[in-house]
Amino acid sequence: MNQINDSTGEDTLDQAIDNTEISFEERLTYDKISFYYISSPIMLVGNLLGALLLCAIQLGTVDLYSIGIWLLVSFIMFLYRFYHYYLFKHESESNKLRDAKIWIDKYYTNTLLSGIVWGSSAFLIFPVSELLNQMIVIFFLFAIGFSAMGILASKRYLLLTYALVTYSPIMVRLFFMEDEIYTKSAYIILALLLIMILSANYYGKVINNALNNRQHFISIKHTHEKLKERFFSLFERAPVGIYYYNSALELEDVNMHFMRINKIEDKEKLLNSNLHGSPYNQMIEAHEEVFKGKTGNYRGPFQVPHSTQNLYVNLSTVPMLDAEGNVAGGITIIDDITNEVTAKEEMLRNAYYDMLTNIPNRTLLLDKMKAFLGKKRQNREYAALLFLELNHFKKVNDTYGHDVGDHLLQQVVKRIDYNIDSHEIFARITENKFVILLPSLDIDQELSKEMTSNYISKIDDVFVTPFNLAGDEYHVSFTIGIVLFNDIDVSAYDLLKRAETAMYEAKKSARGTSQFYQSSMSQETHEMLMLENDMHRAMANDEFIVYYQPQLDIEQNKIIGAEALIRWNHPKKGFISPGLFIPIAEESGTIIKLEEWIIDKALSEIKNLSQRWDNFMLNHIAINISTLHFLQPHFVEKLMLQIHKYGVKAEWIELEITESGLMRNIDDAVKKIKELKNFGFSFAIDDFGTGYSSLSYLKELPVDIVKIDQSFIMNMHKSKGDAIIVEAVIAIAEKFNFKVLAEGVEDKETLEALKKLKCDIFQGYYAHKPMPMKDFEKLL
Repeated sequence: MNQINDSTGEDTLDQAIDNTEISFEERLTYDKISFYYISSPIMLVGNLLGALLLCAIQLGTVDLYSIGIWLLVSFIMFLYRFYHYYLFKHESESNKLRDAKIWIDKYYTNTLLSGIVWGSSAFLIFPVSELLNQMIVIFFLFAIGFSAMGILASKRYLLLTYALVTYSPIMVRLFFMEDEIYTKSAYIILALLLIMILSANYYGKVINNALNNRQHFISIKHTHEKLKERFFSLFERAPVGIYYYNSALELEDVNMHFMRINKIEDKEKLLNSNLHGSPYNQMIEAHEEVFKGKTGNYRGPFQVPHSTQNLYVNLSTVPMLDAEGNVAGGITIIDDITNEVTAKEEMLRNAYYDMLTNIPNRTLLLDKMKAFLGKKRQNREYAALLFLELNHFKKVNDTYGHDVGDHLLQQVVKRIDYNIDSHEIFARITENKFVILLPSLDIDQELSKEMTSNYISKIDDVFVTPFNLAGDEYHVSFTIGIVLFNDIDVSAYDLLKRAETAMYEAKKSARGTSQFYQSSMSQETHEMLMLENDMHRAMANDEFIVYYQPQLDIEQNKIIGAEALIRWNHPKKGFISPGLFIPIAEESGTIIKLEEWIIDKALSEIKNLSQRWDNFMLNHIAINISTLHFLQPHFVEKLMLQIHKYGVKAEWIELEITESGLMRNIDDAVKKIKELKNFGFSFAIDDFGTGYSSLSYLKELPVDIVKIDQSFIMNMHKSKGDAIIVEAVIAIAEKFNFKVLAEGVEDKETLEALKKLKCDIFQGYYAHKPMPMKDFEKLL
C-alpha cells in the first residue's frame, strides 16, 4: 500500500503516541479536549444567538444601558472563547497531546466565565415587573446552562461551581423580591437545578464512558498490525478490483485484479490517475457521494486513464475516514460484468431485432406501434401501415440457395432503410414480409392516400436497379397492403392484420400491386385472420389435443415410438386440419407458443405414461420443431427447463427438424444439435429429400434418423423416379450410419418394398392412425 493513511489526523496522533510515553489517562484527556473543542463553535454561536435573542425580547422592559453592558460582556466572552478555539484548532496534534491538561483547564475556566456572564443577567436584564419577561430570563438560563453542565459534569466541583455562579444570582434576586410568587419561583429553580445537576452528572458519565471506550479501541488497534497485514494480503488477492482514492479522485492504490481487468502490468501507470478524466459523469458522481458521508453505487461503462479497456462494471464505493472521523477519500470495489452485460444485450437484441437484417422484428414493431397509438390521442392526422411482401422469394431460395436468399434480403433492407426517415418505423415480420409505419400524413383521408401512394412509388424507384445474384441480374418487386388510420381505439395487432389482409387481396389481383384496406375485404382472408386470433384463445382454453402416431420397427412390426401431432377441436368449427392452421401459425410467429404448448403437454403425458408402467417402454417420442422456434437464442435452455420440470429423460425425446430449416443456418443448427445430443436427445430430419442440397449436407448433420418425405413414399411403387430417390437415400443413410424412417406408408405393397430396401422404421395409416394418449397406451 502507498501509506495512504500517513496524511490523516489519526496517524499524526499515533506517531505522537509512539514517540512519547503517554499514559492512558493523558490520552483520555486528549480525547476530551478534542470532543469539547470540536463542539465549541456550535455552542458559542448558540450562546451568542441566545444572548441577542434575550436582549431583543427584553427591549422595552429593561433599560438600554443595562442591556448594552450585558450584551457587550457576552460578545467579549464569545470572542475570547472563539480565540481559544482558533488556537486549539491550529495547534499541532503532538502539542495538543503534550498540553492536554492545560487545554482542558482553559476550557473549564472559559465555561465558568460564561456561566458568570449569564448569571449576571439576573441583575442587568431581569425586569422589575413583567412576569412573562422574568420567566423568559429564567428559561434562557436553564437552556444555556444545561449544555455547559453536561460538559462540566465529569468534575463535580466544577459542576457545583458553575451552578453557583449561574443560578445563585437569580435565586437571590427572587428571594429578595416582595411578592410570594417570586419566593416560590426561587424554590422551583432550586429544585430544577438539583434535577439538572443529576442529569448532567449522568450525561457526564456517558461522555466519559464513550471516551474511555474509544481509548480502549485505540489501544486494541495498535496490537493488530498482523491483522492489517492480512488485510493487505486480501486486498491484493481479492477476486474483484479494489482501489483507493483521495479527495481529488486520484488513485492512491489499486490491487492486482484491478490491474488485470484493465490489462495494465505497471501499477505506477495507474497511481495518481484522476477519475475526473473519465467521460462517464455518473461514475464520477458516485465517487463524489463518499464525501457527503454516503455510499456511492454505479453500474455502467467504465474506463480509467492509461487503459484502453472499455469495461462495463458494477461498483460500490464507501468513505475512507481518518482518525478524526473526516472523510479522507474512498474505497471502491469494482466487479467487471462486461461479458454478462454483453450477453444480456445480445439476448435483448435477439428478442427485439431481426438477426439477419438487424432491423426491428415483429415484437419490437408491435411495441412501438402500441406506444405510437398511446401518444396519438391528441393528434387526428392519418397514419399509414404498409405491409410489404417480397415477390417470388421462394424461387430465389430454391434456385440459388438460402445463403444467396439471405444476402438478397440484407441488400433489399439496406436500400429501403437508406430511404426511411427517422420518425418512420421499418421492421421485418417474417421471412420475406416487411412493415413500414408512416406516422404522420394529413387530416384529409384522400390526401393521405395520395401521400401514401407517392411513398410507395418512391420505394418502387429504389428497386429499379437490379441486384446481382450469382452473376445474374435480378429485379425485385413488392406486393403491398396499406391500412390508413386515425382511430386510436384500434389495437396495433388489428392494424397489422388489416394491412396483411390488404396485401393478400392485392396478391390475388396481381403480384407487384398495392391495395388499401377496406372493411369489405374477402371473407376468406378475414376467416384466415380470425383463425389466427382463435389460436391464441385455443391455447388458453385447452382446445388443442396431442395425438400420437405409432412408429414401428419394419422387421419386427413392433411399436418402438410415436410422433406427437397436434389436433385442434374448435368449439364451433369442430376439428380443423393442421394443414390449415400450422402454416398460419408459422407465418404469424404464433408457432413458437404453439410448439411450447405441445412440448409441455407431450412431456406431461410422457411422464404420466412412464409412471403408470413404472418404466418407459418406447425408444422415443418424436416432437416436431419449426425452424423459427429451433433457431431462437434460448431454445436449448427453455427445453431443458421443461425436461427438468416434468422429470423425464432427454433420451426419451426425439426432435424432428425440417431439412429446409436446417439449411437456413446450418452452423447454428449443428451447434444446437450437438449441445442437445450431449444432454441425451436424438434427432430426425423431417421431410428429407425435399431440399435443394440434401445429400451434400447430410454428412455434416449429427442426426440419428433420416425421415423420407411421404411424397416419395406414397408413390414409390408407381413412380420409378420416386423409388430411385428412396433407394438412394437409404443407401446414403446406411453409409453414414443413420436410421431411415419412411412416413406415409398406406399399403402392404409399399411396406414390402421398403423391407427389401432395408428401411428401418415406418409410420402411416397402413399401421395406425394418430390417436390420443389413452388409445395409444392400449396398443402397448
